[in-house]
Amino acid sequence: MRKRYWLGGIVAILIVTALFYLHFLQENSVVLQTVGELPCMDVNMQSSSNQVSLWQDEEDGKCYFFLPSCVHDHSVKIGKCEEGVEIDGQLFAPGDIFTWEEDREYHLHTTDGMHVPHDYQVTFMHSANIPAIFINTESGNMEYVDEERHNAESGDICVVLADGVTEYQNQLPKIASRGNVTWHKPKKPYTIKLEDAYPLCGLRKGDKWRLLALWNEGSKLNSKIAFDIAKQLGMANTIQGTWIDLYLNGEYAGIYLLTETVTVGEGRVDIYDLEKENRQYNGNMDEQDRFEEENEKGYLLDHVNTIDGGYLIEKDTKEYYEGEPNGFVTSSGYLFTIKEPEHASREQVDYIAGYVDNIDQMVQNGDPAVWDYLDLQSLVSAFLVDEISLETDVAVTSMYFYKDAGNDKLYTGPVWDYEHTFGERNVESLEGRFVDYTYSVVDHTKLFASILNWYMLLYETPEFQEKMVEEYEELLPFFEQLLDTGMDDYVEEIEASVKMDQVMWQDKNIKGKSAGTYEDYYANVKYTKFFIAKRLNYLCGRWGVPHEEFPVPSNGEMHTVTYSVYEGVVGTMEVMDGEELKNPLEYDQSKYQGWVYEYSGEKYSPYIPIYEDMGLYNAKWE
Repeated sequence: MRKRYWLGGIVAILIVTALFYLHFLQENSVVLQTVGELPCMDVNMQSSSNQVSLWQDEEDGKCYFFLPSCVHDHSVKIGKCEEGVEIDGQLFAPGDIFTWEEDREYHLHTTDGMHVPHDYQVTFMHSANIPAIFINTESGNMEYVDEERHNAESGDICVVLADGVTEYQNQLPKIASRGNVTWHKPKKPYTIKLEDAYPLCGLRKGDKWRLLALWNEGSKLNSKIAFDIAKQLGMANTIQGTWIDLYLNGEYAGIYLLTETVTVGEGRVDIYDLEKENRQYNGNMDEQDRFEEENEKGYLLDHVNTIDGGYLIEKDTKEYYEGEPNGFVTSSGYLFTIKEPEHASREQVDYIAGYVDNIDQMVQNGDPAVWDYLDLQSLVSAFLVDEISLETDVAVTSMYFYKDAGNDKLYTGPVWDYEHTFGERNVESLEGRFVDYTYSVVDHTKLFASILNWYMLLYETPEFQEKMVEEYEELLPFFEQLLDTGMDDYVEEIEASVKMDQVMWQDKNIKGKSAGTYEDYYANVKYTKFFIAKRLNYLCGRWGVPHEEFPVPSNGEMHTVTYSVYEGVVGTMEVMDGEELKNPLEYDQSKYQGWVYEYSGEKYSPYIPIYEDMGLYNAKWE
């Protein structure tokens, strides 16, 4: 009798286990169906369901399903489809299972509700390792959000981790387009605001987040590495980020870097929340009058309590400053936007303007007492991030400072905006300076009249030099690990998503405007490694820091450089992988304008190495 009960228990456990497994399979499934005339996939996890639409290339008509990493097998269940689905001539009825192979092209035949047939050449592609964020707007499209910078719309959001766990889903109060230069690119960056503060994808808790499009990053690593350097330096309030696949209204938008925002709050810039206090004492801020004078602007608040902090300010350009509600101009003519508090009173603007102007005058006059008011540690750390990465916008815009209540010092940071770094910007207006790994940000004043010159004037002071060399030496082991295995680990994490992103964005009649010096993604990664290695070797020599030479990547292969003019090919040259092209083919300068890279459209530079077969073109003078 006891044995019978024992066997019955085993059977019951097996039945429960089988039912649970079947339920699990049903919950974690991918279902192919048609919505209108367009095929789509329902990606069902245990706690969420999200739609992935078929994407069609407008140029060649080829179609793709870009699937998130939470899809762990290649089985697709056929769902609601009029008259079934025909795949490569085989008919699949609702409930049937189809198993796809990655990167293989299938002929998909469907029929819509009006019995109209549709044919698609479909390839399945699959992400790996990184989370997916699904955002659906109220309107069901992104037309309004993408139409003008800062346009916003509400909707809903779902975050699914790579292991299939639904981490967060809720209403989304706002998704807005953002960025300055980047907003004008086809792949838009965004800001999102959650219903409540939450630590998305392993980052610090917050309700405001940014989605960086990585358009200008050939290796997709620039911003992440810059934030890593700041973290390694121990900079307080350092912004962190992680890569994600973004889906907007079911359409794959590409690989993005989800980052924390530069704002005041716990888990962000953790200083006294002066905006919260202003709102507490002044009611509806939207009804407050503003003031705008020659050198200051802000709000006319009736009740002001605290004025010594906390402030988050940004060195800005005239164009961006004019569009901001709060700010001031120093006596040296530098423009600063007050980012926090968002509604700064006249008294508060007066205070922080006077405080910063006092520091600026001490910098301009070489007063050593400046270090009593300007924090040396954070300034040196920010300088090292900017100098090593050779940031093009440094001290022009996106340079932040903060001051807390009850603290007499102004701190530099958090560091931000690192897409145009590590040799990635070779536009003609910058005359090749930022692909030159021997250039320095302390020479920026020769380029921009409005640049904040604090780095330049403080660079030679003994306090700055001593702290800079000390911090730089401590960074070298970090870079040894980064170049040895760290970047390769990052590439392994994101390469599947980069491959999908490139299908969407790389070849859409935008050559000369797309990210990267090279057509091949892995060549762009090599170039980022090359630039960092060359840069570190140069800085070690410049600052007298003993070190073992950082090697540049090379596989020993030869690449062909082809030279063309209007009339056709005029020559070729064989160059070793990783070598710089110091002596290109000569040309008649009275007849031709100069060599440009055919793929990127950028001007030739002797500092750019050859990592793939490349073409150089020389146009005639008009």
